[in-house]
Amino acid sequence: MKMRLWGSRMGKDLDQEVAEFSTSINEDQELYWFDIIGSLAHCKMLQKIEILNQTEAQHIQRGLVQLLQNIEKNQINLNVYEDIHSAVEINLKQMIGEPAEKLHTARSRNDQIVLDERLFLREKIIHLIRGINNLQKGLLTLAQKYPTLVMPGYTHLQPAQPILFAHHLLAYFFMLQRDAERLKDALTRLNQLPLGAGALAGTSIPIDRKYVAELLAFPSVQANSMDVVADRDYVLETLNALSIAFLHLSRFGEELVLWNSPGFQFIIIDDAFTTGSSIMPQKKNPDIAELIRGKAGEVIGSWISLAVTLKGLPLTYNRDLQQDKPPLLRAVHECEKTFHIATRLINNIQPDSERMEAALQKGFLTATDLCEYLVGKGIPFRKTHEIVGSIVRELVSQDKSFQDLSFQELENYIGQLDQEVALVLDEKQSINRKQSEGSTSPQEVKKQFVIAQKLLDRWMAYNTRIEKEWHSKYQLLLSVE
Repeated sequence: MKMRLWGSRMGKDLDQEVAEFSTSINEDQELYWFDIIGSLAHCKMLQKIEILNQTEAQHIQRGLVQLLQNIEKNQINLNVYEDIHSAVEINLKQMIGEPAEKLHTARSRNDQIVLDERLFLREKIIHLIRGINNLQKGLLTLAQKYPTLVMPGYTHLQPAQPILFAHHLLAYFFMLQRDAERLKDALTRLNQLPLGAGALAGTSIPIDRKYVAELLAFPSVQANSMDVVADRDYVLETLNALSIAFLHLSRFGEELVLWNSPGFQFIIIDDAFTTGSSIMPQKKNPDIAELIRGKAGEVIGSWISLAVTLKGLPLTYNRDLQQDKPPLLRAVHECEKTFHIATRLINNIQPDSERMEAALQKGFLTATDLCEYLVGKGIPFRKTHEIVGSIVRELVSQDKSFQDLSFQELENYIGQLDQEVALVLDEKQSINRKQSEGSTSPQEVKKQFVIAQKLLDRWMAYNTRIEKEWHSKYQLLLSVE
């Protein structure tokens, strides 16, 4: 039978199957560290308002620190308890006796679990942002290694215009930048103290919520006790940000699969990051890129799972809310692993420059360049579009490319030209003609390198500062006399 904190109202023990069905310890035992830290802060506040005397508070604080050490040494079997709150309180009472019975004063498991999750999530968000930053760093490093490599850019998976390989990689860098910013935004909203809401209505005991917030490095307290208990926006918003991040990772995984395929052969993946076939000995499969692509379903599914759970729930607490932890933990763990392995994968691919350059010769990639060149000669763009389109149509019918055209033939199509048109049709020269801010020109890509590095430096400073702030507060709570 699961050990729990309630039962005095009931005339019989909880059915064993019902107990197993309703327990949350399998998931929320991962929150033990945060439950104890939150309890230490609550204990200090109870002492401040004289619910606990100094001796009682010291017993509780020492007991909680010892309990933390016992759990970390695997000396306590958490699985026999209903939830993590029960595990902490019951074990504390066994260790220090009667003072432990005062610790739950002015709090409920309803606001306690929200505190645990918020403390857990704000730590994990910083870890996840750091994982994204490492992936960004991998992309930037690879881009800087090949700053002049030109490849085809695509729309509709059809050859479109020449671009720099580095420019393509940086597109994902800036996608991931937004993902990190979304997580930071979510952190801003979740970083409020919920403790003090009680079951839903607050408490008649004169607690000091701002003091607890200060002890736990929360900038503010939540304003409405009912909102505290009913709210899971902080989980939902984090899952939403991670879902968008994994949409980006999935798209990048797909491009790696395409680039590695015989139809493209743009990249070479290190053998250590590919797999073979149990029946076809010739195979070298990009399984890691495929798994990165596939993991998106699990993360997005976690967001949908919680959204459906929350839909239509009346205020305030309902046991349905216990179902927030499985999708949250599943998504966080998958994201941590995937950001890490995606970074390692990026560090173990290299472009095949010869294949990329050969692909530049197919698909009339400089057609738009020719249009813009003619615009510079005073011809309206719509007219140039018509002229170049007709040239391409005729060349396709003859199985020819721009490279097969002589200067005289071009003049026959267009009229009087200068020799500069040969450079306009050169795929490698195309990128040098781009002038717009943020374009694929070498000059603009160099600017993007600088912007990207500054962003990474800023993230490193932010992550370090905020973790230092939190951990200094935790150390004070754990430093029991």
